[in-house]
Amino acid sequence: MKRITLSAAALIAMLSATPEIVAQGTESTQNATTTAQQDKKMSLSLQDAINYALEHNRELKNASLDVQKAEMQRWQTIAQMLPQIDASLTYVNMLNQELDMSSLAATAPVDTAALSKMLSADPNDKDLNDLNRKMTKIENSKGYLQMQSYEPTKMNDYGQLGISVSAGLSAQGIIGAQMQRIAKEISEINVQKSQQETKYQVESTYTTILALEETVRLLETNMENLEKMKSMTENAVKAGVAEQNDANQISIQVASMKSAVNTTKRQIESLYNALILNMGADSDVEITLTQKLDEVVNAGTIIELVSSNLDLNQNLDYQMLSKSTEITDKQKQMAVAAFFPTVGVQYNYAKKNYFEAEKNFDMSPKHTIAAAINVPIFSSGKRTCAVKEAKIAQIEQANTVENAEVGLKIQEKQLKYNLTSAFENYNIQKDNIQVMTSVFNSYGEKFKYGRASSMDVTNSSINLTQAQSNYINSVLEMVNANIELKKLLNK
Repeated sequence: MKRITLSAAALIAMLSATPEIVAQGTESTQNATTTAQQDKKMSLSLQDAINYALEHNRELKNASLDVQKAEMQRWQTIAQMLPQIDASLTYVNMLNQELDMSSLAATAPVDTAALSKMLSADPNDKDLNDLNRKMTKIENSKGYLQMQSYEPTKMNDYGQLGISVSAGLSAQGIIGAQMQRIAKEISEINVQKSQQETKYQVESTYTTILALEETVRLLETNMENLEKMKSMTENAVKAGVAEQNDANQISIQVASMKSAVNTTKRQIESLYNALILNMGADSDVEITLTQKLDEVVNAGTIIELVSSNLDLNQNLDYQMLSKSTEITDKQKQMAVAAFFPTVGVQYNYAKKNYFEAEKNFDMSPKHTIAAAINVPIFSSGKRTCAVKEAKIAQIEQANTVENAEVGLKIQEKQLKYNLTSAFENYNIQKDNIQVMTSVFNSYGEKFKYGRASSMDVTNSSINLTQAQSNYINSVLEMVNANIELKKLLNK
C-alpha cells in the first residue's frame, strides 16, 4: 500500500505541474515565433542596405569563387613543372604461350677438350642430363660449338610494380604561370566591379523608392482634396446650384488620380522586390527604409562629387585595361620562349613477380634514369611569325589604352555636366511641385465659394500631376547621373 500511495502522490505532483510546463512551452513557442517575425522585418538606412548586399549578394559570392578558381588554375600550371610521381600495378597473363627458339642459332668458341670432359661427366648429374635433353644438335668443329635449337619453353604469368618520377621545365611554362597570376588579379578586379555594381544598384533602387513614396504621399493628399470637392460638387448639383458636367469632370480627375496612385504603388512594390534581390535577402522579408530623400540626395554630396578629379589608376575599367596590357606582353614573351629549349628528367622503377617457380629469361632493369633536352631548330618561320603577331597585338593594345585614357577624361567632363544639370533640374522640379500644389489648393478653395470653375480645378490638377511626373523623372535623372560619375571616379 505504501508503494501505491507514493506512485499516486507522484502522479498528482506531475499533473499539478502540467499547466506550468505547458505555459513554459507555449511561452517558448511564442518567443520563437516573435524572433522569426523580427528576422523577417528589416529597417535599413542606405548604408545598411549596401553593407547587407555586399555581404549576402549571390552574384558577389560567385565573383569571389571565381578568384579561388583562378588561383587553382595558377597552381595547376605551376604543378606541371614540379615533380610528378605515378605508380602502376600490372598483371600479365601469357595465356600458356611458349617461347620457341628453334629459329635461333648461337655460335661460340669453345675448348673441345673441356667440352668432351663435361659431356662424359657423372651421368647422375641432373643439370647435365637436362642440358643433353634440351640440346637437339651440337656440332663441334674446329673448336666452335654451334647450338641450333632448344625445346619450347612455357612463358610464365607475372605481375609488375612500377614507380615513375618525372619533372620538366620550360620557359613557356614559367610564363604561363605568370599569366595565370595576372588572370587571378583580373578576377579580383571583377570582384571589385561586382561590388561597385551591387552598391550602385542598391543606391539607385533605394533612392527611387524614396522618391516614389514621397510622390504617393503627395498624390494621396491631392486625391483627398479632389474627393472633398467631388462630394461638395455633387451636393451642389443636387441643390441645383451647380451643373452635372462640373461634377463629372471632377469625378474623372479623381479616378485618374487613383489610377496614378495605384500605378505608383505597384512600381514601389516592384522596386522593393528588386532591392531584396540585390541585397540577397529572403523573398518574404519586409523592408522599411529609415532615411528620407533629402538625406540621401543633397547639395553637399553633389558638389563634393563634382569637385572630385579623375584618377585613372582608381578607375576599374582602366585597371582592367592595364591588366590586359600585361597579358599582351606575356603573350609576346610566350611566343619568344618557343625558341628556348625544354628540359626534363625521369626516374623509373620496375619490379616483376612471377607466379610460377620457374623464372623466364628477363632483361628488364629495375632502375632507370633518363634526362632529355629538346632544342627547337627549324619551324619554317612559324615561331618567327608568332613573335611578329604578338608585337602587332602589343601596338594595338597600346592604342586601345591611349584611346581609353582620352575617352575617360572626356567622359569625366560630360558626366560632371550631366550631374550639374540634373541637380539643377531636380531643384527646379522640386520647387515646381510646391507651386503647383499651392495653385491646386488655391483653385480648390475658390471653387468652394464659386470663384473658380470646375475646369480651373481640373486644369490645376492635371498640372500638378504633370509636375509630380516631372519631379520623379528629375530624381531618376539625377540619381543615374550621380551613379555614373561615382562609377567613373570609383567613389
